Amino acid sequence: MNIKLVDLDHRKGEPLAFQVTLDPAELKERHQEIRGLTTVETKGEAAKLGNLYHVKGAMEANVDFVCARCLKPFTEHMIVPFAETFATPEAGSEVDEESDIHLLEGEVIELNPLLQEDFLLAMPSFPLCAEDCEGLCPVCGINRNEGRCSCDTRRIDPRLAALADFFGKDEE
Repeated sequence: MNIKLVDLDHRKGEPLAFQVTLDPAELKERHQEIRGLTTVETKGEAAKLGNLYHVKGAMEANVDFVCARCLKPFTEHMIVPFAETFATPEAGSEVDEESDIHLLEGEVIELNPLLQEDFLLAMPSFPLCAEDCEGLCPVCGINRNEGRCSCDTRRIDPRLAALADFFGKDEE
């Protein structure tokens, strides 16, 4: 979706509401943790304040993940807020390398690439089905959220294994 700067200039600070949907196939392809995705519904508004153009709103979708600890598939309803600021080359003096202001080229604001980037950056790189997910037992593979096992999961440094044998003989 593109927003014409002239439309915002004529509104004199009054926000222009917009609604757009993002292609789920492209987003899914660009993020390795997304297993499935509904259409990303985006609602927002754009306005010109002073020499800057401001765009803000939120994106909403259901995203399918696989838990990084227990490997159980789950769906999470994601609401991703966004806020971007743009400046024309004439207002370039307000823009420096460290600012979050995007310098515009042309007479339109191209929203789709920025919205896609904001959405993908909000996705977890280590998705968890629950904050307290206990994961899988490294020995027998049982899902610790569903049951317990009696496996010994202590990790002994191989360089110190001889000491464990040494101290084990004293106990006998």
